Amino acid sequence: MSSHVAEYRPKSMKEDCATGMSASQGCTDDKAVVESFKEALEQRVGADRYRMWFIHGVSFALESGVVVIRVRGEFALSRMKKNFLRELRSAAMTACNSSSDVRLDLVEERATQVSLLPEVDPCEDVVTNELANANHIALTAPGKKTRSNPTRGSGATSGPKTSGPKKVLDTLPGIVTQSPAAQRSASSSQMSLALSEGGSTPSTASKALHTLSEFITGRCNQLACAATTMVCQNPQSASPLFLFGSTGVGKTHLLHAVADQFRRYHRMRHVMVLTAEQFTNDFISSVGGGSGLPAFRRRYREVDALLIDDVHFLDSKRATLREMLFTVETLSAAGRPLVFTANQSPTEISGLTRELAGRMAAGLVCPIQPLDAETRKKYLQRLIAAACPIAWPDEVLDELNVMLGGDARMCSGIVNLVGMLQRMYSRMPTMNEIREFGGDVLRSQSPTVTLAAIERAVCETFGLQQQSLREGASTRSITEPRMLAMYLSRQLTSAAYNEISRHYNQKSHTSAILAGKKVEQWIQTGKPLGRGPTAMSARQALDRIESILRAS
Repeated sequence: MSSHVAEYRPKSMKEDCATGMSASQGCTDDKAVVESFKEALEQRVGADRYRMWFIHGVSFALESGVVVIRVRGEFALSRMKKNFLRELRSAAMTACNSSSDVRLDLVEERATQVSLLPEVDPCEDVVTNELANANHIALTAPGKKTRSNPTRGSGATSGPKTSGPKKVLDTLPGIVTQSPAAQRSASSSQMSLALSEGGSTPSTASKALHTLSEFITGRCNQLACAATTMVCQNPQSASPLFLFGSTGVGKTHLLHAVADQFRRYHRMRHVMVLTAEQFTNDFISSVGGGSGLPAFRRRYREVDALLIDDVHFLDSKRATLREMLFTVETLSAAGRPLVFTANQSPTEISGLTRELAGRMAAGLVCPIQPLDAETRKKYLQRLIAAACPIAWPDEVLDELNVMLGGDARMCSGIVNLVGMLQRMYSRMPTMNEIREFGGDVLRSQSPTVTLAAIERAVCETFGLQQQSLREGASTRSITEPRMLAMYLSRQLTSAAYNEISRHYNQKSHTSAILAGKKVEQWIQTGKPLGRGPTAMSARQALDRIESILRAS
């Protein structure tokens, strides 16, 4: 009965699916040809590439001597035509023993719903690329909804959810969608690096996706915010974009915000966000017996945009630096946007090669200063509204704002502490109670300041040469910063007026006393100090100098 039915079955239904569907009885000849074709194809492209591109979401059939490859997803179809058409035709000729050809068809099919984490929209793209040694990299596709994380970046807070255009979950070749049960049964050696979230695992794939609207701007990050906005509007306008600054100033927040804009508004399907450590680990894994260097290079050089955090991790890693250099050159030549972050500018990172540092600095290099008092206060107010059940009195907010430094993570830690104390006492805790439980954190934000450190910070703020404050110059560009330095020396150190005057080569201790009175008048009247691009009010100059001292 079964053979009789197979006799009248149309040839177009004789199909062998790579996803596990078997041919009907009576189609053994066509199935043998398809199996021969698959074996020949695997030999030509290699086992790793075959497993990545031709196992999941791809089906094979033989129609009138033509091998038909049906692919789900336009992206996979275009990549297959671009990269594998020659191998497909060669395998077809081998399997059919004639001048056969291949045809690639797009299958418009709605994929079966995959069980996702609670905070992820059911229609979002959550895909996992296969890595070397059965490693997987979780890539977050455009339109992901997540909550903001208050501990990442200077503007990271719990903000409203954002959503982009929803998409059907496409099963692409080489992309594995696993159910929770399958993930639990996976080997412990199969690690997942959530590159789009800076190194989280699939269990934390719903971490915050930072956006530009959540970032708090101020004088400390004005240039970086303007550059980020420009790159988001035109990704090729300043590539590579290099953001650098000390910890907790918002570099990672801006990096993920740029990735979000690329995916959401520029419709980039393959935006890779990762840390330099993850890039290094993937490179070592590929070289040490994984998928190999060709697969590694395709993984990073066929992206729409590459964003790498903490570039300073590459310090003196010669093989990784060479691979990073070639990757940057390839993507730059193709016009793909590049964004990097580090704790220093590329030319100041001692371990980077001169060639790589030069290419990273070829676009736009933007410093991000530690949070100044005004920006820090705005950030604290947003954190308080999100984490504390009781509003803070203004005097407590102002006092803690002065005590805290320019690290946004420390600000978040203090706000969380006060919120916990509010719940414990059912009231707003006093400053003594806050100091009792959070004194270690507050003291760590108030480092020991020396006269030499104040001098360096003042010179950096006003763009002066070192030792210039000790010279006898009487020009306004020198005398005003010198008075400011003597005022801060009295306020932030235990040095006496005589010691301060001697340090700055002044004749008498009265110079330090008069400097203090002058600066107090400047603060009250808002007198501008400096000239040209370094001009600022006395209050702004003090805030900037104090931020530099805390970050040093």
